[in-house]
Amino acid sequence: MRSRVQLVAWWLAAATLVHAAPSAAGEPGVDGAYGRLEGDLSLRGGIGAAFAQGGPSLSAHGAAVFLETAGVYVHYTDAVGQDAPVVTRSFAAGVHLQPLFLARYVSDLERGPARLDLFLDSLALGVGAFWDARRAAFTVPQDVARAAAGRPGLEVALSMSFPLFSEVSGPHVGIRGALRWRAVDLEGRGTGDLVDRGALLSLTFSWHQTVAVHLVDAGDRVDRSGRPGARVARSVQAAPRAVKEDPSPDPSPPRPPGAH
Repeated sequence: MRSRVQLVAWWLAAATLVHAAPSAAGEPGVDGAYGRLEGDLSLRGGIGAAFAQGGPSLSAHGAAVFLETAGVYVHYTDAVGQDAPVVTRSFAAGVHLQPLFLARYVSDLERGPARLDLFLDSLALGVGAFWDARRAAFTVPQDVARAAAGRPGLEVALSMSFPLFSEVSGPHVGIRGALRWRAVDLEGRGTGDLVDRGALLSLTFSWHQTVAVHLVDAGDRVDRSGRPGARVARSVQAAPRAVKEDPSPDPSPPRPPGAH
């Protein structure tokens, strides 16, 4: 099973190298958005390998990110029956912050190549909680193991993803490094270094899809070039003022012809 996990990691690295160079033809015009403003929510999911103390494990990652800027994430690892990894399984969830896209976009720094812009903008910070299960042979001292059992710890992660296409929606190869502190570590009773506490490095192959769920103001629109358009007028416009007519009729009747 360990050889299968390593094979997945090598395959992800090879896929990144094959697609790293921009294609000679077929690149769309540089608009700086690359499909990121075609919707307001980015849904992401992927699988891969996680490398931590003892050996590699299978990993799965998912995220929902609003306007490619902020959202939530989940991350799961499983040793799938292997004896080498210290952590048999772990689960993490938290806040995903991806600040570079809008800052670079409004500063007109999205000039291509598309894959490079998307790769730079993918830099993200994740902060959340995690839970893990460890093998009994590695849970010494026992008092620390009992104090940490079932209690969430703190996870801080940095991640980036490389798109295989020139649009944000499509396959991505990602790398994610996470530092973890168990509850006993935060209380000052933990032992070991960062690796012992649960630090891990994950490589994932994922799919990103931008969808429109109308979380933004309905008055905002995006023009065809992908850049934010001006706020459109409301569907109901104020009617122009009509010329006010005098509702009272002329009190004097018309005079007959020849009358003085």
